[in-house]
Amino acid sequence: MSNNAMITFIIPTIGRNTLVDTMNSLLYQTNNLWKAIIIFDGIAPTYTTTDDRIQILQCEKLGQGVNRAGLVRNYGMAFVDTEWIGFVDDDDTLSPNYIEHLLNETMEYETIDIIIFRMFIQEQNNILPKLETDHFYEAQVGISFAIKKKVFDEGCQFIASGTEDFSYLENAKINGHKIMISPYITYFVRNNDYSICKTIGNRVFI
Repeated sequence: MSNNAMITFIIPTIGRNTLVDTMNSLLYQTNNLWKAIIIFDGIAPTYTTTDDRIQILQCEKLGQGVNRAGLVRNYGMAFVDTEWIGFVDDDDTLSPNYIEHLLNETMEYETIDIIIFRMFIQEQNNILPKLETDHFYEAQVGISFAIKKKVFDEGCQFIASGTEDFSYLENAKINGHKIMISPYITYFVRNNDYSICKTIGNRVFI
């Protein structure tokens, strides 16, 4: 795998055909400082690649329902060797400028441990966290965040539940990690209509 990446994306999968679209959204990034770890959850790998930035793993069945991929993410994070860890599910996509925004945010706000990007849910015409939010809230935040690897190394892991993304952030906050909500929309739930990327929200420090 490439050694100059700044972030590794953890991608749990149950073999959906949409994984190809997910991976294409990484391959089309405007900045290539990334790696990816795809974890096939209890099934044989169905995706192949010659790209040395992409590692493919298989684990015993860990996921506990379509909205509880946290245990698979924990498994994958143990293999990360980059400063940052990001997440994307196998039926979602990232905007082409995700890495570009991450690089700019981390250069300007060096002490931040977790960056929550906005996510766009097309079927609900909804942006989370809200554009003018003052915090992250249960049912108002998803997996569209990136963490410094040290957050995982210091013991912050996902606990399987229907609100595992919110709970992860809440636990990280309790443990003193500095969190920022970025104004940029970079994560797209079951769609790749990136035209909304021009919309930005406020920036919140937590």
